[in-house]
Amino acid sequence: MGWIQDVFSGKVDAVPFLENPFNGEQGSDNNQSISGGRSEANNGVYWQGANGHFYTNDGARGVVDRGTNYSAPGGYSRINDPNPPKGGGTPTGNNPLGDNTGRAPGGGTPLPALNQAAVDNTQIALDQLPALLDAALRNEETKRGNTLRGFDDQEGSQRRTYDESTTTNQQNYDSNYMESIRSGIKGLGGLFNILRGTGAAGGTAQELVRDTVGGVTANDIRMGADTQKTNQTSLDGVLSNFLTELKGKRQAAEDTFENNKRAVTRDNQTQMQDLFSKMSCYYGDAGRTNEAVSFMNRAGSLTPAIAQNSMAKQSAYDTAPVAVQAPQITAFQAPQQPDVTVATPDQVGSGIFTMNRKKEQIETPQLVPAGV
Repeated sequence: MGWIQDVFSGKVDAVPFLENPFNGEQGSDNNQSISGGRSEANNGVYWQGANGHFYTNDGARGVVDRGTNYSAPGGYSRINDPNPPKGGGTPTGNNPLGDNTGRAPGGGTPLPALNQAAVDNTQIALDQLPALLDAALRNEETKRGNTLRGFDDQEGSQRRTYDESTTTNQQNYDSNYMESIRSGIKGLGGLFNILRGTGAAGGTAQELVRDTVGGVTANDIRMGADTQKTNQTSLDGVLSNFLTELKGKRQAAEDTFENNKRAVTRDNQTQMQDLFSKMSCYYGDAGRTNEAVSFMNRAGSLTPAIAQNSMAKQSAYDTAPVAVQAPQITAFQAPQQPDVTVATPDQVGSGIFTMNRKKEQIETPQLVPAGV
């Protein structure tokens, strides 16, 4: 089986055997003659038998006796006689591998009987390959699904956290806003009562109180709004970074899935090719040329797909959850309380307005802005 071994060892390309068959004509000395003017396939192998005849094989028409005067066309590779004479016999005719009955060509020593046990066991292995491939691919589907579901669960949890934090931030702002309004109203009412009690109500003093309390309240509201915006920006940024990283992990899982499918398929096809090669050898050793060539061609037809996926390697799925950075949340400040305090002799005051009771300086209490 030297020519079959040449094919599978890489000395002779098996793919050309799948090209178009010869288109020779019927001759007088052999079944296929090159005397006709038709074109031949551009790839194949040829050898010279012990009987002096040249033989060709393009993988489609099988072995063809080309007679004793033959010049191989370009693209054909010469190989050793795949079936040298055994026991002194001389191969003749158009089947140098003998016929399919196990008789050696030319009346030589009979060829070995077909190793039926090896053929049966190899066929059992071949029959199991499709089911093994299907199970392996379904296993990859399960791993991919589990990985993506884990990411989906984490995304759902993170979005719930974001929604809850956003709601809390808004509620804190609303609470701070209302507290600022209540504080302003309370302070304004207290100051008006003091003004009325001192006889200073109305006029400039009352307008000064109203403007001052309004400014304090507006500042409290503005600070609350700034805090709410800062917190929301932090929450949005954390969610955005999380989703970006999660998208990359999902894509990595899909890439791993596709790569693993290709690797699993390639390994299955490699096993199938090896088994086809063994079957070809079993039949070739028994002189069963047609079966030997058929299995050889089936093995060769898998070469392109195996080569295409030659770089694929199975790898584990990255199931680690995305690390989430905690958002930077700023606490809301309590609103200022507009009030009036009575100043001690050496104190200007701690409230918005301070009442000075130094009788030697002012007989009637007056309200002055704090810090003046």
